[in-house]
Amino acid sequence: MKTESVHPGHWEERTRSEVLVPVDEYIRWHDHGRIKRSLGWMSPMQYRQSQGMAA
Repeated sequence: MKTESVHPGHWEERTRSEVLVPVDEYIRWHDHGRIKRSLGWMSPMQYRQSQGMAA
């Protein structure tokens, strides 16, 4: 995870749900929104779909 998404933060003052929201958003972006040159400028999910590896 990127440091800017967790710093500064007072995690001990937050509920589990409040902490999991940015983690879930980062994972979703990492799998669906992040583009990579090595994948032909596609996100990992787009690449998998183009190769018939994901529904």
